[in-house]
Amino acid sequence: MTTSNVPAKEPKPAHPIPARSRQASIPDLVDLGACYTASLDDDWLVKPGANLAPLPKGVQGFARACFDVRGLVQLAGKTAEKETGIAFPESVTGIRIGAKVRTLHFLQGASWSADVDTKIGQYVLHYVDGKTATVPIVYGRNVVDWWVNADSTVPTDAKIAWTGENEASHKLGYKIQLYTYTVNNPRPGGEIATVDFVSTGSDSAPFLVALTYEPTKTDYEWFDAIKIWNPIVSRSKEASADLVDLGACFNTSLDDNWFNHAGHNFQEVPKGVQVLDGTPFELRGIVQLAGTQSLKISGVALPEAVTGIKVGCKGVKVHFLHACGFSAPTGKEIGRYVIHYANGQTRTAPILYGKNVLDWWGRSTDVKLTEAKEVWQGSCPSPASMGFYVHLIRYTWDNPLPEEEIATIDFVSDVVEAAPQLMAITLDPAKK
Repeated sequence: MTTSNVPAKEPKPAHPIPARSRQASIPDLVDLGACYTASLDDDWLVKPGANLAPLPKGVQGFARACFDVRGLVQLAGKTAEKETGIAFPESVTGIRIGAKVRTLHFLQGASWSADVDTKIGQYVLHYVDGKTATVPIVYGRNVVDWWVNADSTVPTDAKIAWTGENEASHKLGYKIQLYTYTVNNPRPGGEIATVDFVSTGSDSAPFLVALTYEPTKTDYEWFDAIKIWNPIVSRSKEASADLVDLGACFNTSLDDNWFNHAGHNFQEVPKGVQVLDGTPFELRGIVQLAGTQSLKISGVALPEAVTGIKVGCKGVKVHFLHACGFSAPTGKEIGRYVIHYANGQTRTAPILYGKNVLDWWGRSTDVKLTEAKEVWQGSCPSPASMGFYVHLIRYTWDNPLPEEEIATIDFVSDVVEAAPQLMAITLDPAKK
C-alpha cells in the first residue's frame, strides 16, 4: 500500500501501536498496521489532550460489528492542514482484502466540519477482475466531526459506535464520537482485492480507525460484542464472603446463547448458592474470555482478561468453577488465574486443558481430568442434538500463602484455541 502527497516529514505515530491480538487473526478484521498515521494515544491534531486514548483497544464490538482497534489513519483536508501545519496524506491505497465480500464495516470519524451532504472522501474498491466501485463518504450522512455536543448533526446513514470524552473535549463540554458505516458490496459475490481510502480535500478531513469485512461464506451468523440478554440473578442473601461476588464481572447470563448460536446456553444450571460435590458455589452468570476460535466461529468480540476481581479474605484453598469454549491439546495452557495478595505478592494458577479444564460440551470419550473434577452435568438443545452434554469443572488450587489475605484475582486468557469461561470462585476459609 502507498500514500500520496506525503510531506518530507510525514505524520507518524508518536506512541506505540499495540500488537495485533491473536483474537484478530481472522482476516475479516483488516490489518491497518502499515497505514496508521497516528496512535490512539496521540494528540494527532496538535491540540493538547485531543486524542482517542479513552477508546477501548484491541478487538472490540461496536454497533453490530467487530473491529481491530489499535490506531487511526487521518487523511488531508483544508482545515486540517491550516490548523495543524501537518500535510496529512490525501489517500492511502492498496489496503489488502483478498476475499469475496458481502458487507464492509468502516469505523470512522472526521476532523472538523463541512456542510451537510458534502462529499469529504471515498473508499475505492478494486476487484480481482480489474473493475472498481466507489463508496462515498458524505458529511452528515455517514460521518460528522468527532467532537459533538447537544447541537451536533447526527449521521443519517451510520450508527454511533462509541461515545466518550478526552481531556480537551471535557474542558469545553464536548463528547468525542466514532461511527460505524456499513455498506453492502456494490458487486455482490465479487472478490475485492484492495481498498483505497481517499480524501476530497474538503474542510472536513475523514479518518479511519478500523475496517472489517464479512465474507460471503462465514462460520459465524453475525458480528457483535458479547452482551447480557437475560437478567443476571441477584446476589443471594445466603452467599458468604467466601463465595466471591462476580456480579460486576459477568458478561453474559446462564440463560443466554452467548456464542450467537441458538440452543447454546447453561439454562439447566441451578442458580443461586448451590453445593456441587461438597463445594458451595454462587451461580449467577458467566465470565467468558476470548480465544482464537471464538470470534471466527461465533462472531463475538470477547475480553481477553478480567482483572481486579475483589476477594478481600483469606483461604487455604481456592475453588474455581469453570469450563471453556472449544478444545485444545491436552496439557496446553489456555489461561491463568493471577492471585494478588494484600501484602503485594502474587501467585499464578495455570488453566491447563485436559488437566484442570475441559470444553463445556462434554462426552464420555473425553480425556479424563487429572487435576480437577466434573461436578455438574446437564443438557442443552444444540449439544444434545449432536450427542453431547454440557458440564462444569471444579479446579481446586492449594493456596501457598494461606495466612495472607487475597486482595484480588485476575482471570486471563492466553487467546489460544480454547476460550476460558468462569462461573464462580469459592474460598475454603483459613482455620482460626
